[in-house]
Amino acid sequence: MKGKGSLTVLNFSGIYEREPWMCSRKDCWISFTALEGTDGYCTEEAASEIRRVLSDYTGGGIHFLDSGNYHYVTKFWLEKIRSPFDLAVFDRHSDLQPPGLLPLTSCGGWLLEVLEEQKYLQDVWLIGPPEEVYQKIPEAYRDRVKIIGEQEAVLGQGMERLLPPENRRPVYLSIDKDVLREEDAPTNWDQGNMTLETLIRWLRHIGSTVPVIGADICGESAENGSFPELAETCRKNDKVNQILADCLDKIIFCVTA
Repeated sequence: MKGKGSLTVLNFSGIYEREPWMCSRKDCWISFTALEGTDGYCTEEAASEIRRVLSDYTGGGIHFLDSGNYHYVTKFWLEKIRSPFDLAVFDRHSDLQPPGLLPLTSCGGWLLEVLEEQKYLQDVWLIGPPEEVYQKIPEAYRDRVKIIGEQEAVLGQGMERLLPPENRRPVYLSIDKDVLREEDAPTNWDQGNMTLETLIRWLRHIGSTVPVIGADICGESAENGSFPELAETCRKNDKVNQILADCLDKIIFCVTA
């Protein structure tokens, strides 16, 4: 099995091919560019294929998931965990939207499915969404979904409330770069105001508090705009990806070694 101690890049849109550091890790890539039914929503056929390809991997290590349109892939990594754990999600959005007319896993509702289906998941920490998101959490999950809203999160406040001593279980980290300000990492969704420096502080705090069993990162920008604009967007995201990977590598291996 592959996983703990590894870096895995899931290439859905082709955007990573424009990022030099990511391209330097091509030995870690899994290509899904030819797979249909994946952009924003995931069909049952696409989900089966993704699970099949990932069957040789554990949930450990660092996983890059492409743009926020593919954040639902976190669900497939979490399915591999077979002991109690908490989930910390850095995201501008809650990803707790109920399914629409079609019962498809989506980038906006994957977390609700995880809460319903992953029996080993205990608490979810949402870090960075607007405070009013709490009112939209389904009543059945309000005791398990904890929110550190954008106002606190961007200031690096609320760390003392995160992962209290009485409930310190291993944690899986999921990072959508739309929690960051646009100057640091432009994405294809509306964004928060957290600086990269503050996000790193949050990650180091978590890594010094509990075992980190795995992590994923999404939030690449969609391919749009003129070439100079896209090139600058990719340059910024590539730099952030490398910094986050270096940080997570130290957190995961320091705790799990």
